[in-house]
Amino acid sequence: MNVFIDASPLGIGFYHPEAKTGVSRVVEELVRGLWRSGDVHLSLAAPSYVSETQRYAHYTFGRSGPRLVNDSADRRWAALENTLLRSLSPGSKPSKAIRAGLSQFRQTLRIKPGPLPVGKWAPGTIYHSPFFPIPKEVAQARHIRKVVTIHDLIPIQRPEWFRDGEQTVRQVIASLTPHTHVVCVSEATRTDFLSHTGFDPQRVSTIPLAASRELFYPVTDPDRISAVQQRFGIKGGSYLLSLATFEPRKNIDHLIRSFARLVESRSIPDDFNLVLVGTKGWKFDQIMAEINRTDHLQSRIILTGFVPDEDLAPLYSGALAFVYPSLYEGFGLPPLEAMQCGLPVITSNQSSLPEVVGDAALLVPPTDSDALCQALQTLINSSVVRAELAQKALERAASFSWDRFIREHIELYRTISDKR
Repeated sequence: MNVFIDASPLGIGFYHPEAKTGVSRVVEELVRGLWRSGDVHLSLAAPSYVSETQRYAHYTFGRSGPRLVNDSADRRWAALENTLLRSLSPGSKPSKAIRAGLSQFRQTLRIKPGPLPVGKWAPGTIYHSPFFPIPKEVAQARHIRKVVTIHDLIPIQRPEWFRDGEQTVRQVIASLTPHTHVVCVSEATRTDFLSHTGFDPQRVSTIPLAASRELFYPVTDPDRISAVQQRFGIKGGSYLLSLATFEPRKNIDHLIRSFARLVESRSIPDDFNLVLVGTKGWKFDQIMAEINRTDHLQSRIILTGFVPDEDLAPLYSGALAFVYPSLYEGFGLPPLEAMQCGLPVITSNQSSLPEVVGDAALLVPPTDSDALCQALQTLINSSVVRAELAQKALERAASFSWDRFIREHIELYRTISDKR
């Protein structure tokens, strides 16, 4: 089977690792898994960010990796750019300066990526867009089978949680044809999608995500845990951990207020802290306002900023518990990552989160501070409950795997290919 994946999200993440989200992990696992599989012939497409995607592919797979199927002129221009950048670290100042100059040069000459050369693609080729809309030329090509992934419909259902410019999900839905097959990352997302669009349910599948076993696992080496904690300013005492982009939907301000209640009422030990991992998102100032509300709270809340992948498992493993009070998730990878590290989890009882954690976590209404405070106190005060949830967490996490994720995608591709 010829499968073409839109890998442009990986091109973006190659130069901006701090901006990589759960979607980036999903696309990367899909590309890597399909490349390892002997069941498909994988190629990459880049409707945008052509040079970035080309460099990601060369860096990740080498010269013998999956080919880029863009127009030859776009590939030549990308190769020229990458020749200039190859000797430079992606995040270095010289690299940034050269990329900025090349971008300005392209704008001046009005150089843009051309349409994908679908006329040269073999009949029955499968084009899968795991995040962005299907390009118009692909949507109009009847000899191409189309697949898109829908991660959530949150910008449509709750637009107030996003900047006005967040239109990707609407654009993806607008790009669908009646013959497109849709993959949803959870049953909750599938239900939302069908309710909003009225799409044919027979053309909508659910394929759940997973957490990387190479990145997320119980770390038992205390020296390694301590080294990572010191690197991010976590000194002494136990800590609760939360990981999310700092934006309204993640409900971090609610967690801070609830934690402050426990601190002010002296319901938790004086050396107990809250560690917040994540990059600044929209309305970050709301979260900072909560932290700055009282002087004593500032010393109890630690903001790490961006944490590289290799440091996440020690950071998870060193925590007493993981707290994720998100208002809405299409899937919710961080709780699963924490569970795979053997960590007790508190999360919301809304959207896809119960579907992910099952009975292996404490579930609370995301806006109920009393319930969250009670759950936090339960985990802080009871080693028995923590041990029970930690064991359940490991067992629950084992039911999700990227191997299953890849296998189910290949089965879907095969089903689509067999239809005439």
